[in-house]
Amino acid sequence: MDTTRSPRGLARQADRRRRHGLILLAVAGLVTALLASACDTAQQVPWATYASQLQPRVDAATATGNCAALQVFLSAAKTTSRAHEKATGFPNDALVSYIQAAQDRAGCPATSG
Repeated sequence: MDTTRSPRGLARQADRRRRHGLILLAVAGLVTALLASACDTAQQVPWATYASQLQPRVDAATATGNCAALQVFLSAAKTTSRAHEKATGFPNDALVSYIQAAQDRAGCPATSG
């Protein structure tokens, strides 16, 4: 009997196609998320050019959902970027991105500026 022509065989084929489509969709979503967050990773920030407690403080604020502290860190990073670049050769762009991603992860409301 040709199972690809029977109703049961056609249903199995449709199920396989749906599962295959869902897997592809999940992989595409994962790839998109990874690409979008690539600039927001701790590895992108030149941490050695900052106070040693900055990353743990940002990470602690993220873990506890302390949006006010994250906003203070972000404002300071933006304000001091030019001076930091003069002193170290690195602007605070990666740090700003890291803190903005931390705000997203913590569920903080979007801020302008």
